[in-house]
Formats: sequence, C-alpha cells, structure tokens
Amino acid sequence: MRVLALPGIPAPARLLSLAPTLLLACGDAAPPDPACGRLVVTVTGAGGAPVTAFQVVVDPGTGTPVAADCTAGGDRDAGTACEGNVVRVDVPLAAAFGVTVKALGHRTLRAPVAPEWGPAGDGQSCGSRSDAPVAAALAALPPPEATADYATGFEPDGGRDAFAALAYPAADDLGPAQVVKFFMDWADGETRVWFQNTRKHPIHYDFVQRVLKRPVSRSQFEQDTYVREDRTQAAGSLILRPDARPVVAGREVRGLATLEWFPSDHLTPAVAARAFLALQERLPFLPLSGEASRLAYLPPGTTQEAQALAAARDLAAAGVTWLPRDALYAGVTEQRLNAAVAFGLLRRMTPEDLAATPVSYTDILVLTRLPNDLPLVGGTITEELQTPLAHVNVAARARGTPNLALPGASEDPRVKPFLGGRVRFEVTSSAFTLREATAQEVDDFWRDRLDRPPLVPGADLDRDGLPGFGDLRFGDAVAVGVKAANLAEMRALLPESVPDGFAVPFRHYEAFVTGATTTAEACAGAAADCVAEGRGAALCDRVGAFCRAPGGAGGETLRALLSRLLADPDARTDPAYRAALLDAVRWLFCRIPADPAFGAALDARVRALFGGATVRLRSSSNAEDLPDFSGAGLYDSVSATLDTSKAPSARICRVWGSLWSWKAVEERSFWNVDHAAVRMAVAVHPAFPDEQANGVLITQNVSDPWTVGMYVNVQKGEVPVTNPEDGAVPEVFVIVPGPAGVQVARQRFSSLSPGVPLLTDAEVAALHQAAFKVQERFRPLYPDLPSPLALDLEFKFHGPARDLVLKQVRPFRGR
Repeated sequence: MRVLALPGIPAPARLLSLAPTLLLACGDAAPPDPACGRLVVTVTGAGGAPVTAFQVVVDPGTGTPVAADCTAGGDRDAGTACEGNVVRVDVPLAAAFGVTVKALGHRTLRAPVAPEWGPAGDGQSCGSRSDAPVAAALAALPPPEATADYATGFEPDGGRDAFAALAYPAADDLGPAQVVKFFMDWADGETRVWFQNTRKHPIHYDFVQRVLKRPVSRSQFEQDTYVREDRTQAAGSLILRPDARPVVAGREVRGLATLEWFPSDHLTPAVAARAFLALQERLPFLPLSGEASRLAYLPPGTTQEAQALAAARDLAAAGVTWLPRDALYAGVTEQRLNAAVAFGLLRRMTPEDLAATPVSYTDILVLTRLPNDLPLVGGTITEELQTPLAHVNVAARARGTPNLALPGASEDPRVKPFLGGRVRFEVTSSAFTLREATAQEVDDFWRDRLDRPPLVPGADLDRDGLPGFGDLRFGDAVAVGVKAANLAEMRALLPESVPDGFAVPFRHYEAFVTGATTTAEACAGAAADCVAEGRGAALCDRVGAFCRAPGGAGGETLRALLSRLLADPDARTDPAYRAALLDAVRWLFCRIPADPAFGAALDARVRALFGGATVRLRSSSNAEDLPDFSGAGLYDSVSATLDTSKAPSARICRVWGSLWSWKAVEERSFWNVDHAAVRMAVAVHPAFPDEQANGVLITQNVSDPWTVGMYVNVQKGEVPVTNPEDGAVPEVFVIVPGPAGVQVARQRFSSLSPGVPLLTDAEVAALHQAAFKVQERFRPLYPDLPSPLALDLEFKFHGPARDLVLKQVRPFRGR
C-alpha cells in the first residue's frame, strides 16, 4: 500500500469512524477480488449532522487515486457519484487502501484502511456487488481568530477581502498578485496556522519572535523551520494570482492561489502536503476543485519539482494539487510588462511595415510579431508574448513607455475599435486601458513629458594610444566608455571568463571627426547612395546640397557638418529629411579615410594581441550603459579580420558612424542628451564564432520580486535572445538557492530545445558563481544606484569545451 505518511497525523481510528464490515469477503480468508465491492462514504460533522459540501479522495491501493468533489461545480472522476452527504466510489480496491476526506472549515481526515476480511463460506460470491460503508466524522475547526497582526483562518463570506487586507500587493510576469506569508507548527500533533499581516510583518522570523513571543535565535529558527528533516514547523507564502490561467488536471483554471516556499528550504513532499491540507481547510473562499481559483502547491525549483514528481501518486492520494513552474507560465495570455501611460496614434504594423515606415514617440504600435529592432515609439502592444529581456521590453523600460503583450490584440474588442485613432494607453500591474484622446491631449502630454533637463555626457579627450584591458579599470570610462571600462574591470576579476583586449579611446574618434573633410565628390556619392536606398530624387538632391554647403563644394570637417545638421530648422522639423541627412553622414564616415598612421597602429595592435584571428569592434560610447541612460542596442558592433577588406582599420568607421544613426539620434533627443557632447570609443577583443549557447543574466529576479534569484534568458547557438529570429523563444529560468547549492526555477524551455535544458547543472552553477562575483565587485562602484544593485550581464558558452565567456556588464534598469 502506498499512502503518504505525514508526521504527527493521529492514528486511523481517530480519523475515521469505520463500520464493522468494510468489504465483504470474496473467497477463503483472503482479500476480495478487486472487482468486488463499492466504497460508500458518509460524511458527518458536529453532532452527526450531515456535511454535504466535501471532497473524498480514495487511493485504491492499485491504479490511480480517484477523487469526488461533492461541492457545486466540483470535479468528479469516473466511477464516483455524490448524493447528499454520501459519495459512492465504484473502482477496484486492493486489500488495503487509503481515504482522505475534506470539507472546508473542518479538519481533513486521512487514513490507511486495512480491514479484516470475513471468513470464507459466508454465502457471498465475487459475482455480487456489495457496498463497503465508511462513516467519516469530521471535526470542525475552531472559529478563525483575527487580530491586527494575523488571522488563523477565514470565513466563507468575506474571506477573500480579509485575505486581501493581510496581503502585500505585488506584481510579476503573471500579473497582479496578493502575497500573504504564513507560519504553522504541529509539535503536539495539532496543526496551528497563522496568516501573517504581511504588510506589517513581512519577515517570518520577526513575526514569530515579536508577535508569537517565541524566544528563539534567528539561526535556530531557520534550522527548525527550513532545514530539519523531523521539523514540526514550516513557513512559506500564499500568493493569490487572479490573472493566472494554468491547465490543471486537463482543464484551464481561472486564477490560482499558489503555495510557495523559499527555494533553499529542505522541503519534502510530506511537509508540502501537510501544509497544503492545513491551509486549504482554512481558506473556504477557494474551491476544492473546478475551473475557478483554487489552491496549488508550486515547487520552488527543479530539486523540489523532481521530488514532487517522484511522489506524484502520493500527493494525488492526499488530494494535493501541484504543478511545475513552467505549467504556471504556459497559461499566460496577457503580459503587462511595463507600467506607464502614453498618448498617441494607435497603429497596427508588421515588422516589415515598421522597417519601412517612419514612426515617432507620438505613435503607439500594435505589432503583429516581435521586431528585431524597435525605433522610438510612445507605447507597444505585441501579439507575441515577450520576456522581460525582449528588446521591445528593454526599450520600453528604458524609455518609460507602456508595453503590453496581448495575443490576438488586433481583433481584441478592447483594442480593435481604437485602431487608427488617437488614444490614451495605460498599462498598470493589474490591467490595461485604452480610450479615445484628442490632439490637444497628445500634444500636452508629450510637451510635459519631454520637458527635462539636458544630459551632457563627459569625455576625456586626452587619453591617447590603444590601452589594453590590463591598463584600464572602471574609472577609465570617461576616456574609453562604460562598455570597455567595465569589460576591463571584469577581466581583472575573472581573467578565465572575460576576453582580453584593448580600447580605442574617444580621442581617436574626435581626431577623425575634426580632421576628416568632405569633398564635392563625397557629397555626390552620399546623394547617390540616398537614391539607391529608395528615397526620392528631390529629397536626395537636398541632401547633396546640404553636404556641399556653405561653399557649394564641401570642404568642411565632419564635426562642422554635424553641427550644422543639428542646428538646421528643416532637419529638426522634417523627419524624412533628418533621416536622409543622418544616413548620408554615416555614409561619409566610411568614405573619408582616417589618419593612415592611426589605421596602421590599430591593425598592428590587433596582430600583436590576436594574430590573424577575427576580432569584434564593439561600440563603447559615452552615451550608453549609463545609470540614467541605457542606450542599449543603439550603436553598432562589427567583426574584423586582418589582411582582408574587413580589416579593423577599414571597419572601425562603421562603429564610429553608428553614433549618428536615426534611432540613436532620436533616442538621445527623447532623453534630451546633448548630441554635441557624445563621443564613440571602441572595445576590441577576440570574436567567438563557435557559440554553443548565449544569453543574458540579470542579478535580480525580475520575474518574481519576492524570491531571491538571478533571472536568465538563454538560447541555443548564436540565435539572439533579445531579438528572436523566426519566432524562436529562449529558455527562461531563475537561478535560486537550493537545499544544497543553487537550482533552477524554470519558466519555459527554448523552442529550439523543447524539453531539454540548454545548460547543464554545472554550467548553471558556474554562471551563478561568476555573476555573484561580478555583483560583489561592482556593488561599491555604483554607490548612487538603488540597493540592491541589479546588473545586466551578457554571456555565452563557447567552443567544444563550452567555456563560459562574460562579454558585457552594465546597470539594469528595473520596473
């Protein structure tokens, strides 16, 4: 017989009142044939009064446990029938079986049943069906007690509101949530539960010491509550998730209350089951089964998930609903990713439309698919689900614009009527709203929004040469940009995991733009390139004329040309003209030769450090990776190979020129960054052409703010994580503490590796260890950022040996 044994549960005789004869014998002093008999359970409460709303779970000893929820709308397995306070279970029963009886507001009864079979020759035959009566007498729970600090339970009427009054309001990837922490003990065999006023007492230990007045040290409390195998107390969280839509037992459940634990808890399925049953009987506003919101145990990580899976039959026999974390996320149909408000024109676009259509911050886009790049817009609604690290959400978070993922948004009645019109769009943690807006409202909103002080990034233009990472540290960002300086700082910390390299300081960019001079031929080439890209001839003639001014034949430096462009009134008010001029500037960057001596020095430095290996030239401007301006994805990085047409000396112009792309200028304008102050440095290090996996790690748990962890998106090979290709979605998990070391709380697998993790346990542990070291190294370097510091790390596992490589670190902008 497989019955889940819970420590402290009283003896069976105390749990069930059994009729003298449970099953009629079916043969010579032996258990009856499994085809014989039908279990009939009669449920009563105080004074023998019938209890008509209850659930019975039978573990038949062989086969799958069977459940019958005899409440309105309850689930009932085949072979069960409810009538009043009686349930009949017509399934094959072994010689010994288990019964669990639940009724909200009553103590749950659980018992193994092993009757003495009647002697042979009693006149009964296996061919006749006989009822086996069981009388279950339930004891009522004491009336719930409520104080300013806690409640011991809830009433059926008003219970949900009372729960909300104790809850800490929060939100995660699944939407709004109400978090109530609990503490329970059963030292004397009687289970007692306290639902903490979590707004007032968010810490379990503080609650036990200050409210329950138990004189215990923190270390002893943690040992007794989270570690001991023979524990007689436990602590966790109940999280009410009204928007969750998981599939439980083959049907979608509307809302869920999840029973959750610290990932480092040395939790066993038996303790989880005890807590589940004790909590469930005290939550009468949650149904026992069905499609409405119900309770479910959510294992905190892969360790506990594996234990729950191994004990799945026992948990089912105890009437415990549980589901893995990825099942919780599989039911997501709406994601409110970035809470904000915007006004603008609501437009539906495909990624192809977006690439060919000028848009601005006064546009709010309904995107049919996730684009590879998102220009500056006022808000986004995507018809594909995202992750917090998807490029669309990273951009929305940096800009402070609303971002919503809503499959089928174009046809959704909450969205479709507003397409093509001006709207007010708001996303909160609990809902999104759209309404019509006037042109005046749009103008007023953005006038106020854009009224911010200028941001003038600094640059040290005296640092010369091509300094190696070994000669640079965090403080050198003023000369080489944050990306290069942070890489050098990480290299000093983790030389085995961070590539060696060098930086091209701002001074070399400045020397180029103040020395490179336009010519009439170069301006004609820029105008021709304008036409070749599909722009109108009249517009491109204006571009050529602007380039040749003021003398009509060129002859001014790129710095002077840029200064004129930024001051030109037509360029400021005509987006198409501005875009064409900026494109011409970038074309000129790679058509006017740099100083030959600089180019020769750059190539020689690459050859001395890396031989003929391909290298990456990575943007490291003074207008990116800043605490108050991310600039993520604005600038270009390129590969370069010596002794080819793509030598570093020939390719660095593309990185320098990307400082003046349309998207970069528009983004900086939105944040009132002084364009005249921006400069571009370059970080140079080896390329890694054999990526086995690549990803992004945030040193905070951005998907579940009440659980400590590091949030990870990882994808197979070189397929991008933040800009997915062909609908590929990354693996998403959180590295959380485990009973021994760290473990994974997985939300989904990669679409390119369904059901198979992309990283081994050892690789996850190595990634976590490296990220922790980086976090500790950079914490004192960013004293002005909110604590705890959250960092954004890009990583890859490279080559046949799958070596860990950290390629970037910068501050992470949270919600």
